[in-house]
Amino acid sequence: MAAVNWFEIPASDLARASAFYAHVLDVALVSEDIGDGNPKSLIPGGDGMIGAVSHGPDWTPSTHGTLVYFDGGDDLQMLLDRAVEAGGQIVEPKQTVDATSGYWARFRDTEGNVIGVLSPN
Repeated sequence: MAAVNWFEIPASDLARASAFYAHVLDVALVSEDIGDGNPKSLIPGGDGMIGAVSHGPDWTPSTHGTLVYFDGGDDLQMLLDRAVEAGGQIVEPKQTVDATSGYWARFRDTEGNVIGVLSPN
């Protein structure tokens, strides 16, 4: 079975997007700039980095890109509340997942990307 090994969220303003995701995910992002014109803020998870917020000519935020769903913890409402506090907007409010027991929601980040969250409560 294939597993997601990495993801990158496009940002037009890396500082703003990094501050947004640090607040929403309640983690410290790690800056990375290898000099290729595409600086990143790495998102920690598990034993390492799971993805990044990326900026540069190759990264264009969009509501029509791949939809990433973050683990919303025990209750995704807390993550949604932090998204709004940080300048995001709720696109789909917390609602039950029909196929399983749990909940899902979606928010729009400060860059215009739509991101999903899942949780058991």
